[in-house]
Amino acid sequence: TPAEKLSLLRGVGWNASADAPVDGWYGGNIPAIERLGVPALKMQDASSGFRTGDSVPHGSALGWPSMLALASTWDPELVEAVAVAIGRQFKGKGANMILGPGVQVSRTAWGGRNHDFISGEDPHLGSQLASAYVRGMQSVGVMCVAKHWAFNEQ
Repeated sequence: TPAEKLSLLRGVGWNASADAPVDGWYGGNIPAIERLGVPALKMQDASSGFRTGDSVPHGSALGWPSMLALASTWDPELVEAVAVAIGRQFKGKGANMILGPGVQVSRTAWGGRNHDFISGEDPHLGSQLASAYVRGMQSVGVMCVAKHWAFNEQ
């Protein structure tokens, strides 16, 4: 129906005045369309661990190594194994989509978010590690949103 199509374009459960999810919601939420078997999307930050909030108490989620720390290993198998563990944490907290990994190639040390990017300074390395990260997440039933493709170093 038109209403169902429209519901896929606009999230729910966000408190704009607080710039945070409404208690009990995730960082991004798209309602299910049950009659079509389309599940709700429950998106949450971030690549280095589940972002806690009011409904998920602080201290209840692990903080994982940053994407840049994982990139410095040059080890796709290790990255995939870490992604599996992070994915299990996300799934255990009800999320089915992670907002990551960040794939921006760092071009300057001045970028305040370089720690978020699995590419480091090498696009080829980033392509190998990002795909390993996505494989690991998807192997436990968590979808990935690769993000920050370009122009995020300012």
